Order: sequence, then C-alpha cells, then structure tokens
Amino acid sequence: MDWLLRRLADRMGVAPPGAGESFDPRIRPDHPLSQGMTVLIVGLAAAWIIWLYRREGSASLPYKMFLASLRIALVILALFMLSEAVLSVDRTGLPYFVVMVDDSASQRVVDQYADPKAKEAAADLARASGQADATRLALAKGFLYKDDGKFLRDLQKQHRVRLYLVSSSAVPFASIDQPEQIAPALEKLKNVEPSGDQSRLGTGVRQVLGELRGMPPTAIVLLTDGQTTEGETLAKAAEFAAKKGVPLYPIGLGDPEPPRDIELSELMVDDVVFVDDLVRFQPRLASRGYAGQELTVHLRRKVPSAGNPDAVQDLETVKIVAPPDGQPTRVDISHRPREVGQVTYIVEVDAKPRELRAENNRLEKLVNVREEKLKVLYVDSEPRYEFRYLKTFLDREKTISLNVVLQASDPQFSNQDRAALPTFPASKDDLFEYDVVIIGDADPGFLSATEMNHLVEFVTEKGGGVLFVAGENFNPLGYRGTPLEMLLPVDLAEARNPTAVAGSIAGFRPSLTVEGRANPIFRFGDDEVQNARIWAGLPQLFWYFEAPRKKPAALVLAEHPTQAGSDGPLPLIAYQFVGSGKSMFHAVDDTWRWRFRVGDRYFGRFWTQTIRFLARSKLLGQKQAEVQTDRKRYQRNQPIEVRVRFPNPALVPANNEVTVRVSRKGQAGRKLSLKPAAGSRNVFEGVLPQAAEGEYEVRLLPPPTLEGIPTATFGVDPPAGESEQTQMNEPELIRAATASGGKFYTPRDLTGLGASLPLPQKVPLDTDPPIPLWNTWPVLALFLTLLVSEWILRKRGQMV
Repeated sequence: MDWLLRRLADRMGVAPPGAGESFDPRIRPDHPLSQGMTVLIVGLAAAWIIWLYRREGSASLPYKMFLASLRIALVILALFMLSEAVLSVDRTGLPYFVVMVDDSASQRVVDQYADPKAKEAAADLARASGQADATRLALAKGFLYKDDGKFLRDLQKQHRVRLYLVSSSAVPFASIDQPEQIAPALEKLKNVEPSGDQSRLGTGVRQVLGELRGMPPTAIVLLTDGQTTEGETLAKAAEFAAKKGVPLYPIGLGDPEPPRDIELSELMVDDVVFVDDLVRFQPRLASRGYAGQELTVHLRRKVPSAGNPDAVQDLETVKIVAPPDGQPTRVDISHRPREVGQVTYIVEVDAKPRELRAENNRLEKLVNVREEKLKVLYVDSEPRYEFRYLKTFLDREKTISLNVVLQASDPQFSNQDRAALPTFPASKDDLFEYDVVIIGDADPGFLSATEMNHLVEFVTEKGGGVLFVAGENFNPLGYRGTPLEMLLPVDLAEARNPTAVAGSIAGFRPSLTVEGRANPIFRFGDDEVQNARIWAGLPQLFWYFEAPRKKPAALVLAEHPTQAGSDGPLPLIAYQFVGSGKSMFHAVDDTWRWRFRVGDRYFGRFWTQTIRFLARSKLLGQKQAEVQTDRKRYQRNQPIEVRVRFPNPALVPANNEVTVRVSRKGQAGRKLSLKPAAGSRNVFEGVLPQAAEGEYEVRLLPPPTLEGIPTATFGVDPPAGESEQTQMNEPELIRAATASGGKFYTPRDLTGLGASLPLPQKVPLDTDPPIPLWNTWPVLALFLTLLVSEWILRKRGQMV
C-alpha cells in the first residue's frame, strides 16, 4: 500500500524528499463522515444490494454476487467523492546533531600529563590532527580527523550535523548534510586558531539550543577543557538542555591537575659594561605549581665556533626557592666580564618535571663589554680631603684618564702635575672630549657663562655625565641662578649648609633606597647579602649638605638615616636624566673615610662605578635612536605605550614627526604616529590602544639622517581569565553530563562514545498542500466505468 501511495504521489507531481528527508503520503477526506456512520451506510447499502440481486433474474449466484460487488464499489466511490478526498503528504527529516569545539585562548596549552595513558592518547590525537604540538585544540581536531573523519561520517548517516566554535559565543562553523560536505568542513577546521579571549561555554550551549528550538538536536558533543571565564556555567546550561531532552557529551581536553610553569622575563642588565665591572643580571622569575621548590638558574655566554655555532660557556649558577604562585621575584646573578667585545649572555633556569612550557625558561641579551679609558675632568677650588684622595686614586686607575682643574692652585701646578690643566676648557670641542665631569666645591666665578652653557650642552646634547660634590663654600648654593642650576637634581629653594648654623654633625651612615640597592654604584660585594654586610660596616660620615627637596624627575639612591625634610628623608645621593645625559649630586664630601684600614677597596670601587654609571649615557649616545615599550608582555585590550628616544637631539626630525610600524609576526602591520613627550624635545611617545594575541615588532621608520632601523619587541597574551585557570575543569564537565543525561569522556576512553549516543528520532518538518482526488478525471472515469460495466453485465444476464 505504501508503495502504491508513493507512486500515486509521484504521478500527482509531489516533489521528491530532500537530503536527509522522507515523506509519508496518505489519502484523507476533506469533509469526512464519522467512522461509524460510514460503516453503517456501507453496510446497509451492501445488504440491500445483495438482497435485491439474490431475488433478481435467473443468472447464477456467483454472477449476481459479482454484479452486487460492482454496485457496492459504486457506493463506496460515491462516498469517496462526496467526502472530497485529497492526497496529503507529511514530510519528516533527520534530526540535528551538534558538535561544539572550544576555540578560546586556553586551547593553545600543551599539557604535560602525569598519566602515561593520557599522554599516549593525547599524542595519538595530535598525530591525527597533523600538528607537531599536542595543544588542546589539536586534540579536538585530531578527534574529528581520526580515521578520515569516521565520527562525523557515522553521525551524518542518521543526522544533520552542525559544527560550532564556542568561546565568547557559539559561532556556526559548518553544516554537514551530505557525505561530500565532510571533507570541506575538516579542511576548514585546519585554519581554526585558539584566539577567543573568553570562555562562555554555558552561554554558548544555551545559544545553540535557542537557535534549534523548533528541532532540538539528538545530543551535543562538546570538545573543551570545561573552564568558563564569564557568563553562565556549563552545569547550569546542562539543566536547561535536560528540559529540552538534549543530553551533553563533553570530551574533556587537558590535564585536570593545575598547570606548572616557570617563566623568565624582563631581564635587567646594562647595555654597556666594563671589564672587571660587577655586572648584575636581574631577570624576573614567575612560577606556578613549584612554590617552595629549589630552582637552578644559570648565566652563560655564547661562544660559537665553526664546529658548534650554538656552543655556550657556563659562567655563574645560583640556587633560589621558587616564589608562590602569582608572586614573581627578581633573580640576581652577578658576574665580572674579563674579555671585551659584543657578548651574548644567556640566563636560563633548569626545566622542572611536567613544566607547561620550556621555551620561556631562557632569555638572551647582547651586552657591549668595553675596556677603553674613560676621560674624566675633575674641577675643585681647593685641595680638600675628598679632592686629594679621589685624585690620587683616579691617577692610578688604569681605566680612567684624568685631568684636574684646581682653581686655587698657583700657576706652576699645571706644569708640575701631568693631570693638571691651568683653566677649565674654553672650547666646546675640548670639553666634549670628556665622558664625565666632576665638579667639587668649585667657585662658579671662575667659570664664564659660555663655559657653563658648554657644560649644559655637554650633558643635554652630547650625553655626558656631570657629578656635583657638595662643599661648604660654593657647591651647590653658588650655582643658584646660573645655567648649571638646571643640571642639579635637587631644588635649591630650601637648601642650606647645616654646619653654618648648628655646628658639628653627628656621625651617620647613608641609608640606601630601593633604587640605590639596585644601582651598580653601590655594588661592593658579589651578592646582596655580602653587599649589605659591607655597606653596614663602612665608616661613618660626618658632613652633609641639606637639600631637602629633589626635582620631580630625580631618583634618590641614598638618604640620611634619621634626618628628614619637607619631602621625606633627606636625600644624600641623587641623579636625574637631563636631555641625553645624566647629572648626579653628592650631598657628602667625605667618602674618603671609607678607606680606613682597607685602602681603596670600597672607596675606589664606589668612585669607579659612579664614573662608569655616568659615562654610559654618552657611550649609549652613539646609538642614533632607541625604541622601547613600557612592558615586554601585555594582555589583550591593554594599551601599549611606545617610546622613541634620540640620544643626540640633533637627529630629531625637523618636522618633529616620528612614526613607527607595529607588526605582528607574519603580517604587514600598521603605522603609529608619536608625539613629543612633555618637557622633552628628543623623546617621542604614542599609545597603541590594543592588539590581538601574538608576538610583535616595533620598527622605527627612519628619517633621512638615521642609519640603521632601531626595533623593539613585545608580546600580547590572552586576558587573565584565560590564563589564570588553565587546567581541565573535570568536576564541572561531569556535573554537566550528569545533569543533562549524557556522559563525560576523556581522550583515553573515546571508544565507547558512539555506542552511548541516543538513537535518532525522525523530526516532522511540514505537510504539503493537499491535492484534491475526488474531482479528478481518473476518479470520474472509474465511476463511469463501474456504472457502465454493471449495466452491460446486467443486460447480458437478462436482468434488465
């Protein structure tokens, strides 16, 4: 009967079923009688017809019964026509089946599994995906790729499969209604990257159920780590799915144990150092999962050779205790370089078992190690103690070429002392030959306005360093109102000599600030503990100049342990950047006392390191431009501050316009225009509002006078929500599966997934418009045929 109705539907022009559809043709009356009435009418009519035919004529009984059946058929056909019967076609389709793939940023994690079986299962799926790293997204791809997409092919036979990507929301990715659509969907999946900045898993499930509310899917398979960073939880959405009769089958990706990782970043070390300097390498170290464990950090240098271009030499090793999670610390490794040249140093921490990533355990830095002599000019009015001891030491120091100007000396002094000059250099070129100028308690009356301006240019434009050593006569009060006042890192408004009004000063030992403890000037020992012990044992000092207020841009390195001014503890040693160079102020003038019983061991180291610190600006000034970002790592949606500094202001573009190109690796990038920084004419700043995850390079677009193209690099990471909790949330996935009537799986037990899925149920789609049958010519022809046939047969049987 079903075959006959399908043939009838085909003859009546009914459209064939679409992909995954079927139809059910049936005949129904448009104005039906009740079933009982129909049976009663047909029964009475049949009985009456049979009774009449049995009484008529002399024909045989079978002949009479045949004629009666024709008459009964006419009655039935008449009822069929009176009911206005039509052909009705009900269509049904295959149910939906949804596969959701988590593409949030946490899916880029490569887990280090402790369970060998889990590790092996992850490796198998990664191989199936064709990717080298077993990221969580690679596991999801591998599950769908495995055995030429067998899972999707089996689903497609009885379902209309819909693929979704879910992170910030559920995004339709591919529809699979025919077998030939599977390969393009898998090919498209290859280009999916884990870039979502949030995981809204519960919201995504509810969204999919809302979109398919007319035809709820048979089930939902969800490939995810189960971490929801925003919105409705997955377990809550599973309760809604249960009401819809849709079970969830989450496949947990990742390791349920918290991730473990050690990261080195932001290596702090001077770009230019000197042979035998105690150089401090200070990387920032953060760890997760290793709090309290011992870590080994190495300092190495590259020593490439023809046979081994990657050869390294071990220099220093330190042991530290891993800090608590979320509390990074600074590692301090000290080293004295013995050879000059461009040296590539490597700071590396040994990898620990099950560490999430090992590539972030290593940092490299190119450092310029120099040995050439620094040219120092020392100006003072009289041969006070600080002058005598410092001059004697600098005369002997092989890394320093010293000249002195002693204003109160007799004319023969310059002839008797090879380091002495008769007057301050009058020529700008002569002054610019020096790297550092030390101004003791010098009388500014011996300096012309031109010479003072030359000294200002020496610092601001040439990048030189100047050091003011306070004295009781002239420095620094004598420089108030002169061009040199701008170089001082302290404000002279409240400055005074305390001995002029209060007599003698009690002995004191300067207290180092946080900046002072990190500054190379005060590195007397090989480590922090030894350095602190040496500093605490230095002889006391007995004089200081009181300048209670520092300038806004100045940094205080040492302060008085007990005396305070209007801005807090009284600054004793401070410095600031001025243009291209540095200026420093010493409020004390008796560091020579540090020679007691130890000679120049600490006195000499302090002054050598101070001079080198001030000289670095001039040495670095050989760079024509520097490009920097305020940080090395950012999170998405964080602004990136870019700064370009021209050590030599003469190289600043004439139109005061500086442009950089910010490029993500492998992409073209975009331009960013920088504006002059407030109060500076050689520093330019700009802000990039945000950038997507990845590694970036900032490249200065060179003006005509610039040689080389300075660059800086930075990275953008996912928001904290995607990086704080990266372990698989197994309890949440189990709750979601249980609440919805599904089942939780992991990559190691996927073999039973197909058998556990619910059987598909045909989904009613719609009903075609009814096709009238009662008034068609075949029905009329049948009615007439039966009527004429019955009359002819009656006549032949002599029943008319």
